[in-house]
Amino acid sequence: MKRRKGFYEAEPLASSIARRDWQHTLERAEESGLPLQSRKGNTGLLFPARILAPVWEEGLRHIILAAIRYSMGRHTYMPSIAVDFTCRNLSCLDESTRSAAAAEIQYHLNRYGEQEPYPRLWNSLSRLLISEEIGQEDRRKETMPILQSLESMERISRQALAADLDAVLERVSRENIGLVITDEGKDDLVLCPASWFDFDYVDDFGCVINCALRYAMRTEDEESEAVVRYARCHYRLFDEKTLSVAVADLERELEEPMEPLKKPQGWKELLELFQQRLTELRQEDSEGEEKSNG
Repeated sequence: MKRRKGFYEAEPLASSIARRDWQHTLERAEESGLPLQSRKGNTGLLFPARILAPVWEEGLRHIILAAIRYSMGRHTYMPSIAVDFTCRNLSCLDESTRSAAAAEIQYHLNRYGEQEPYPRLWNSLSRLLISEEIGQEDRRKETMPILQSLESMERISRQALAADLDAVLERVSRENIGLVITDEGKDDLVLCPASWFDFDYVDDFGCVINCALRYAMRTEDEESEAVVRYARCHYRLFDEKTLSVAVADLERELEEPMEPLKKPQGWKELLELFQQRLTELRQEDSEGEEKSNG
């Protein structure tokens, strides 16, 4: 099945067109997110606050740590994917997380020695995690914040956004900020620069998510609990392949487990969320094919 693009990859809608049918624009943004382009060419993303991009929150570090723990010692392609994803997203990891990951890798290598199928791969990641260059890069970024939490964002109403859409888009881009769009005083949508989504959200992100979920199914620790919270919060951003694999894993573990899952009710609820979202995506794909063939 063809990979479905995320809303941040779609062609942006011109602000002049967006304002002609503002209600329809808001409905599209509420449903799955929408890129908007100002008259000067700057692009912003308008999407539901509930699907805040996963790269924004510190929970991503738990996903990466869980994926590393799951992948070490495996004779599959998962170690190379976990290592590559970690290397490309080092800026999302704070110093303590990198140190913890490096320590776990060294512990694993010291314990299993020649039994580890990819020692060079893990050694190279361990060295990179504690390198001075990464530390210097992070210190520079401390004075150049890029991302914001919802709590720190300024609030503006839907009406204020509609009244001066181009000016708001220009401001978001110029000041590199996010805005929470309210509806009757309640948080509703988020508007941010398109550049905030310029991160490695590609096919291997789904593999890393699946690794982390498999780890969480078998372990009770801080990472496992955080992985489940993260999945509940961001599952609407997972693509069809990621959801399909997660559904198959959970169905197998719930129906024919090698050993009983801890907290099975929580996993059943997560499975239902994944199944519902997978059905929605497949229906959207089917409707899209019908329109293109019609």
